[in-house]
Amino acid sequence: MLEPPGIQRCAAVLAGALLLLLFALVLRQLLRQRRPAGFPPGPPRLPFIGNICSLAMSAELPHVYMRKQSRVYGEIFSLDLGGISTVVLNGYDIVKECLVHQSEIFADRPCFPLFMKMTKMGGLLNSRYGRGWIDHRRLAVNSFHYFGCGQKSFESKILEETQFLIDAIKTYKGKPLDLKQLITNAVSNITNLILFGERFTYEDTDFQHMIELFSENVELAASAPVFLYNAFPWIGILPFGKHQKLFRNADVVYDFLAGLIEKTAVNRKPHLPQHFVDAYLDEIDQGKNDPLSTFSKENLIFSVGELIIAGTETTTNVLRWAILFMALYPNIQGKDNLDLRVSTYI
Repeated sequence: MLEPPGIQRCAAVLAGALLLLLFALVLRQLLRQRRPAGFPPGPPRLPFIGNICSLAMSAELPHVYMRKQSRVYGEIFSLDLGGISTVVLNGYDIVKECLVHQSEIFADRPCFPLFMKMTKMGGLLNSRYGRGWIDHRRLAVNSFHYFGCGQKSFESKILEETQFLIDAIKTYKGKPLDLKQLITNAVSNITNLILFGERFTYEDTDFQHMIELFSENVELAASAPVFLYNAFPWIGILPFGKHQKLFRNADVVYDFLAGLIEKTAVNRKPHLPQHFVDAYLDEIDQGKNDPLSTFSKENLIFSVGELIIAGTETTTNVLRWAILFMALYPNIQGKDNLDLRVSTYI
């Protein structure tokens, strides 16, 4: 049975409109992906997904892939992460120039969907450059100085934690072991003393699980599927994928930190802070009548989590590399031991 001419015309018009809309979206995406004039060079990119496919299909880790690209395009090159123009820096001098000598220019954070979903661009590390970031950074720096490295007694606390680490290693009685978990616990406890005023035992499975989820999220955040989520956030509706795993991990971590902060605040004495959490809660109280204040219980959770992982992940990896090198080069190990003994004596 033939359809009436009117319906055929409507269907043809609708199909034409959809094709026109699709063409406009494709054209818009291609225009967005054009490398701006004066932008650093970079490897060829595919329409829509840019260089994400190259990252995902590479058998190497992302930082190894980028290092190889720097040998071709220079220490400053660009990548297209699904329409997100990204500049990659390689080399100590280049990074220092940008992050130290021109720190204010590079202090801001991009509004990636990942950051919006996880921290709403709040907290400390992912917040936009402005009053909120400045206030949170000031509080963090002052707290780490006042409750940590600025105190002469803090060195004894570090030495005490070192002894806990040595005792834990001795329980293996010379058997092979993976030092990652033990070193991670030891390093995080130094930060915990500043944040909460207490350390966690190496047998505390809840805290260990939180640290494991943090470490896993660091790896997930640098994966190609999460880059894809930042480029096309609509894939967030899918109930599977690495981005969903990252979000589930974050929910568990934030719930744990919320309970830990609540427990820590029980013995709090207003205006007499004993650690970072106390100082932050004082800032919340002082800013109750300030509509521009960014101090809140939610941002406290984000800030505590970011300070834990920022201090733990980097220092742990440095120590693991140092131990590996000394194990591979025993002569250097003996020299370092002698240097430490002489330094201690002096």
